[in-house]
Amino acid sequence: MRDLTMKIYDNSPIYFQNLLTSVEGYRKTKKRYGNIYFKYLKKLGQRDYSDEQSEKEHQQLEMQKLLKHAYANSPFYRDYYKDIDIESIQSIEDLKKLPILEKETIRDNIKSMYTVPENSALVSQTLDSTGIPLKFLLTKEDVQKYMAFLDFFKKQHGVVNLEMKRATFSAERFIPKRQQKKVFWRDNYYIKQRLYSTYFCNEQNVKAFVENLDDYKPDFIDGVPSAIYEVAKYINRNNIILSFKPIAIFSTVEALSSAYRKEIEEAFDCPLRVHYASLEGAPFITECVKGNLHYNLSSGVIETTEDQEMVVTSFNTYGTPLIRYNIGERIEMSKEKQRCECGNSHPILKEIKGKKEDYLQSKSKGKFTALYMSMASSKFSSNIRKIQFIQNSRDVIDVMVEAAESYTNAVTLSIHEEMEYIFGEDMRFNIRIVEEIPAQSNPKHKLVINNIN
Repeated sequence: MRDLTMKIYDNSPIYFQNLLTSVEGYRKTKKRYGNIYFKYLKKLGQRDYSDEQSEKEHQQLEMQKLLKHAYANSPFYRDYYKDIDIESIQSIEDLKKLPILEKETIRDNIKSMYTVPENSALVSQTLDSTGIPLKFLLTKEDVQKYMAFLDFFKKQHGVVNLEMKRATFSAERFIPKRQQKKVFWRDNYYIKQRLYSTYFCNEQNVKAFVENLDDYKPDFIDGVPSAIYEVAKYINRNNIILSFKPIAIFSTVEALSSAYRKEIEEAFDCPLRVHYASLEGAPFITECVKGNLHYNLSSGVIETTEDQEMVVTSFNTYGTPLIRYNIGERIEMSKEKQRCECGNSHPILKEIKGKKEDYLQSKSKGKFTALYMSMASSKFSSNIRKIQFIQNSRDVIDVMVEAAESYTNAVTLSIHEEMEYIFGEDMRFNIRIVEEIPAQSNPKHKLVINNIN
């Protein structure tokens, strides 16, 4: 059914694609922004974040609630904690009595981790930074609370989502492959959003992006920073003075370098703010008005190992509870104990070390970060056990696949089609089925390896 819908979409005129985008936007909005969202958003606005003791007590209660839910409803956790007295886990410090959950353990036991049936859940297909596909089931409450956290963060910087015009630089596929016109954006009228396709935001097309953005005049901009950077670079190099000034720009998904931040803030003459979170299980880390990264105690627990690896417990994953999950990123907590000037008592992070720019290079379309490989792979993730993308020359990308039992030749064709859409028809793709993807010198498997940069 999805393939048929996409075929109709791809062969429709642009004005009708905008209508279909808005219909899909309406459908998603009803799931993401229901009564739970509005009630929780209001609660977040009523909390006193300067009261450190109260915030820590709230975090502790949320942790206890999640742990009881997981033990009562997840077959995996009942077995995983069978030799542990769950009632003894009362404080955040007590979490250390529980084992750390590794990615391989999740992959091998994911179905028994679920606390809700798939037909009544919202499904999130994801490919982690090591190339392992994971399918998380989320409850309606999980999703709506996640969106409330995200929009509360934006509200701290003067933006009210759903009420203001929004420009989103998105890595979703909504521009047909064979489209001839340089119209690389679509409108979601229902939530006042224009979606700009990051697949086409490159040197050849960036002028069209800038002109359309200046005509649209969004109140705020969000999305993939590498694409927003391309737009900002063009604006600055050509001394363009925009006819609008966004309230703020919000960067997510990819890493944000200091060079990107400088270029973007100069072009748009407004602050750029970052947030780090995922439906895979990371609590929210958000940038405050003073430019500091705070780990939000209301959204979960972050611990660190001796190697500064981030171990997370998320309060927004009741459908697939994630407790003491080693998410594969490294962070450094601030050693400074003084209160942030913004007044928020939540802990300050100095740096998210694991977020770096792994990318592959197209001959004609520029760089594409690991984000795009993850987005593409999510479409066939149920057919693979692991995947890796390696570039040894400018015009060839090797795709190494550990196949699952359901893998067929049709999946190979799907992988090739996805790669061609991203990198262009002037590239070659060697798709190789292997029993096991060879380990690198670094013991952690990497999704993307670029040997030409």
